[in-house]
Amino acid sequence: MSELVRFFAVTVLGVILDLAIAFALHRWAGVPLWLAAASGFAVAALANYVIHQTWSFRNGALSLRRAGLYAGVALATLGVRVGIVALLDRALPGAWPLAILVAGAGVSFSVNFVLSKRIVFAPRGERA
Repeated sequence: MSELVRFFAVTVLGVILDLAIAFALHRWAGVPLWLAAASGFAVAALANYVIHQTWSFRNGALSLRRAGLYAGVALATLGVRVGIVALLDRALPGAWPLAILVAGAGVSFSVNFVLSKRIVFAPRGERA
């Protein structure tokens, strides 16, 4: 199985976890959509780092340095995600919250893969 397929599989599971948490927080706890999106993303990002490090990119043991790099990538990705969600939620107030969350997740997937591949999990000599 290729690195991209493994990354995609882990990310899909992470997105499911992310969206489930975000939707539940918004729907049943009344958390604002942008904050629910950030919360779901944070939980999924932690799970994704561990699985990407050990399985997707097969870089062996967990690394504090890589965890720090992944945290930076996660923050950039989170900024993209929350920005998309906030813009769509403002443009379509109260309409289609799950669709808005999915749109934010889709855009942020691309950002996450590129930054993860080029910065976090690239071999030492090939980092951007």
